[in-house]
Amino acid sequence: MPRKLDDLTSPIDQLATSPIDQLATDATKLPAHVRWRRALTALAKVMANPEKTDQVLVFSIYANAGSMPTRIERFFSTEEGRRLYDEHRMIDSRTIDLDALLTLPANTLGHAYATFLRSRGLTPAVFDAPPSEVNDPRIQYVVQRLRQTHDLWHVVTGYDTDPASEVALQAFTFAQVRAPSSAILATLGTLRALRQRPGVARSVVASLRLGLRAAPLPIFPWEDHWATPLHEVRALLGIPAAGVKAS
Repeated sequence: MPRKLDDLTSPIDQLATSPIDQLATDATKLPAHVRWRRALTALAKVMANPEKTDQVLVFSIYANAGSMPTRIERFFSTEEGRRLYDEHRMIDSRTIDLDALLTLPANTLGHAYATFLRSRGLTPAVFDAPPSEVNDPRIQYVVQRLRQTHDLWHVVTGYDTDPASEVALQAFTFAQVRAPSSAILATLGTLRALRQRPGVARSVVASLRLGLRAAPLPIFPWEDHWATPLHEVRALLGIPAAGVKAS
């Protein structure tokens, strides 16, 4: 049950099942002007018609391709990132049993994650396949890992799936991974929401600061902590024990 993109919100779990038919064989190898032309074309389509949710993912892919090497280098410069890759850790339908996670105590990460997915009609199966827009296996792994763990970021931060929360999570994500698409979506989402939600700007700034202070979520071994109480996981990550809420 994908969520409607009515405020330029997150592309990850909304768009996983959408057909993406405009991707280059390898977006990272396109010239910068071509990438940004395609990115802005996709963004313009979304701004004109928020129902075109597939175009948000197209925008993100092209907007982020140029800076991808820096993020990949940062991931593999850590022992944790290298271990995730070497062990080929995946969070998908082959490794996740939501029914089993729901048998864990209600205060655990695994139970909270399974509840989050089930309550929203989501499934870890949407990112079983590696991303088609890149060919390098190391880049594929990091991109896929980020997509597979997006909903876990929702769970540990406490940000819900309403538009204001999604915008706040984009700011948090930018602070964590420096993806241009997150900065642009957070900025545009804030501007669009200001009239209806005057507190959204403060929320976005707070989210940015939290993302800068928190431990790096991209290299966190989520699979090792399904049975860990959620407040303890948040403590490990430097996130408030009760999570945070968007204004």
